[in-house]
Amino acid sequence: MSKKWVTLCLAGCFGVMLGIAGVNSSSAYAAEGKKLAMEGTVFDLKASSSLTVYGYVSDKSFHPVSGAKVTAKPSKGISESATSETNGSYSLSVTPGTNYTLSASKGSKKAKSVKLRIKDSEESDLIVNFNLK
Repeated sequence: MSKKWVTLCLAGCFGVMLGIAGVNSSSAYAAEGKKLAMEGTVFDLKASSSLTVYGYVSDKSFHPVSGAKVTAKPSKGISESATSETNGSYSLSVTPGTNYTLSASKGSKKAKSVKLRIKDSEESDLIVNFNLK
């Protein structure tokens, strides 16, 4: 059996790319939360969305800090980390319906932690800036 990548385009701008053995079709469509039948195989689709938390890390004089570690620690699950760019910018993916503690540090310099409660209905990306002291 050959393996092909299949792009599933779901309503609500959710996209899924699957590698499926023996599938000859290049794309399929279904509404979010529906079952999709393709080539005799049924997939039960559930949309999984994420949001982006982004912002800047700066020092006490508000100059950009590159190489700072920014971490989003969920109340349950695995933490997500990013390293700030040369202009101090960072971005992280977070899941709606989850509480997070965000922190930033570089060496001995740290910023105050930020607690976020991201509602299930949240649709907008979030901006959180950090100032290391």
